[in-house]
Amino acid sequence: MNRFYFAYGSNMNPERIRERIPTARTVGPAFILGWRLKERLYADIERSAGGRVDGVLYLLTQIEIFRLDEYEGYPRTYGCVGVDAMIDPEHKVSAFTYVLTDAAKRAREGQKYPEAYRLICSAGAQWHGIRDAFHHKGDPLFSYNPARGIWVPPSQGSVMWVDVAAAGAKRNAGGAKKPAKKGSKK
Repeated sequence: MNRFYFAYGSNMNPERIRERIPTARTVGPAFILGWRLKERLYADIERSAGGRVDGVLYLLTQIEIFRLDEYEGYPRTYGCVGVDAMIDPEHKVSAFTYVLTDAAKRAREGQKYPEAYRLICSAGAQWHGIRDAFHHKGDPLFSYNPARGIWVPPSQGSVMWVDVAAAGAKRNAGGAKKPAKKGSKK
């Protein structure tokens, strides 16, 4: 049986989900109401009246779900909950998503996202054209340049770029390249 999966963290990133579940079918952007995003080393959500979390909806087979469970540390680190994922304001589907277990919440409370993780999540949100809750104020916004296969700030051309695959490989090292000078041919 196929089920909808609502991703709100690094699994929004198309490269990340392909690494984990190469056969996952992307449905598209979605959001859930009555929840808010919570920073606990990695992304988590918690119930919040009036809250909204933007993410990406996937359609997964049972085998793909078992595989994703392994990556997410289910059931020790993350548990599963049912959510109503809104594809648009008038259409919703029943989906599942992952939330940290109480023990994992206690262990991770107050811990910030690693920079590489934040960039992977931010790139995923921007790829799907949804609100980027992982973007820090003052940072350049990134856009995807498919010809180069990289994320670049939209108004700064080649000033700075993030190789999303390298950011994932260098999870704790940041993964961002040094800015190039304006006018350079990089």
